Amino acid sequence: MIAADYTILVIMGVAAVIAAGSFSIIARYLFDRGLADRNALAPNIMALYKTYIAHTQKMTGRIGGAFWVHSVSAGIFISTGVAYTIGRFILPRFF
Repeated sequence: MIAADYTILVIMGVAAVIAAGSFSIIARYLFDRGLADRNALAPNIMALYKTYIAHTQKMTGRIGGAFWVHSVSAGIFISTGVAYTIGRFILPRFF
């Protein structure tokens, strides 16, 4: 592994922790208000997001900040992983 691998690993790790933490805030918000079933075996994640967005928008006129933090950090995690995989492992085979 090279230094760039460790750097990307740290960036993706931090983004994953932030995404998981903000998702737990969303889930707790919904569970505390009875908007989601805590005992569901296979919850529909998209339904949780939609419920959170609709409820926070109805209550405050804005989408809750936890959703934006979750969306951005999940996006950073995914895009960093894809870009690094392409740049590190795929492009060198062609150039």
